Amino acid sequence: MIRSLRALFLARVLREKLLLVAFIAIGLLWWLSAYGDRAGRFWREQRATSSLLTEQAEWIRNQTRIEQDAKNAAAKLDPTKTLNANQLATTIQQLANEAGLRSHGLSGQPATKKSGQFEIHTVSYNVSRADFEALVQFYENLQRRGPYISVDVFSLSAAPNNPAQLSLSLRAESVEIVR
Repeated sequence: MIRSLRALFLARVLREKLLLVAFIAIGLLWWLSAYGDRAGRFWREQRATSSLLTEQAEWIRNQTRIEQDAKNAAAKLDPTKTLNANQLATTIQQLANEAGLRSHGLSGQPATKKSGQFEIHTVSYNVSRADFEALVQFYENLQRRGPYISVDVFSLSAAPNNPAQLSLSLRAESVEIVR
């Protein structure tokens, strides 16, 4: 087979030989380029997977310590002070009223995520057209309720038509011990 291909190639005119070599070279370069892309993608995925597996092995290796830390943290919490989603929403409303905020309210429904022996409740809350002192009082009221209420996201902006009036958007979380 190789002999017949060699004889066929040698029987061609120089111009045809050059064109055949050029086409073979172009095809080889094309194939090498595609192979290089596939090999690069494979090595990137392999490194990412190895990194992920290393991280997971670290979590598994420390599983008993992590579980013990979670139990210790839960032991430090007073179960009567932990809040469910409805209590979190109501408490934030009350703290806003105590701070003297008028235009305030929840945005959306409270969300709950289970995490082992805890339930983590999240509430998004918006305040509009408030003065700075009332917002500071509201934030301090929230901080006094820690670690049972924590502020996850806090965004403050001035009203475009009156820079003295501020708008607040925050996301608060509370931890509830699952009984």
